Amino acid sequence: MGKGKRLKKLRRTSEASFSDKFQETFTRNFQKELKNSELWDEIVAQYGEKRALELIRECKAEVKTDMEIK
Repeated sequence: MGKGKRLKKLRRTSEASFSDKFQETFTRNFQKELKNSELWDEIVAQYGEKRALELIRECKAEVKTDMEIK
């Protein structure tokens, strides 16, 4: 099997949709920015560090691709 065929096969098997990749990246960036914000200190003060980390992991971005553009 040549290099081109191997690369095509690799892309086909590991291919996630653009919206899935975007959603994962957006979620990671949002969680990182939230942790670096002033709000993070308030969340930790109110819930404690362990619970605050659990809450931040629950924050997920949702990308809707079926919306109409007007």
